[in-house]
Amino acid sequence: VEELATLENAPEPTQSDCANLPDWIAQIAQADLEDGFNATATALSMRAPVDLRVNTAKTNVGAAQNALAAEDILTEPVDGVSTALRVTQNPRRVGGSKAFANGLVELQDAASQAVIAMLNLQPNARVLDFCAGGGGKSLAMAGTMPSARIDAWDISAARLAPLEERAKRAGAKVKLLSAQPRASHYDLVLVDAPCSGSGSWRRNPEGKWRLTQDRLTELQEIQASVLEQAAACTKAGGTLVYATCSIFTRENRAQVDAFLAQNPAFDVLKDHSFAVDAPGDGFYCAVLQNNSGV
Repeated sequence: VEELATLENAPEPTQSDCANLPDWIAQIAQADLEDGFNATATALSMRAPVDLRVNTAKTNVGAAQNALAAEDILTEPVDGVSTALRVTQNPRRVGGSKAFANGLVELQDAASQAVIAMLNLQPNARVLDFCAGGGGKSLAMAGTMPSARIDAWDISAARLAPLEERAKRAGAKVKLLSAQPRASHYDLVLVDAPCSGSGSWRRNPEGKWRLTQDRLTELQEIQASVLEQAAACTKAGGTLVYATCSIFTRENRAQVDAFLAQNPAFDVLKDHSFAVDAPGDGFYCAVLQNNSGV
């Protein structure tokens, strides 16, 4: 009886309760997303799909599907992302499959692939993946434009180390840099900046509870710093790309606007916010051009 009385007198759940988010994060997300808040919160509470990137330097989507199906791994194309397959049956078999071992496919979220599709990669372009991490975007760029000369660097050598074996499996030419690049001779510099990871919290749900306001502020400072450092590597007439897997404006367009205010030689060519589940994780990408000396 006491338990029933407690339930009957329980307060109405708050918006953050319904969204399964800490109060302060729910307030930021509501202000940033407005009418899209509820849909985003719902999507972040769902299980994330397993997406694959077809390595078009080695195969095509249809052939990759057939190779996976031969091992009872069923997939379907992802609308709007020409290189992406979504696993619909036996996702745990992917890592041990021949298609994976032979470099036909890589695990990569569809939105991350869509970011690469926004880039106008040119033959023989000199490209720098400035915050490369495990190198997923380096490999995607190499798959899209095999003749591009791609350098990959990350402040953490341990995060970058697996890229050597991944590139070998994919048949991709990616050079791992041991020191931070500083020369301004790159045609395209990609900054996949450290961020809250809020767009991928359905893969890492504990992240929303571990994030603090101080850490979010620190991340914004890091983002501003790496964007400035990457800009210094972009040659005149070259392209600087800023990306995060965040849904927060302060990590996305607000960072770009602050950078532009300090670097008037750069202009935005295009930017886009990918909503969670449209087509994959929540992502943001801005493509900027360095007009200095042009």
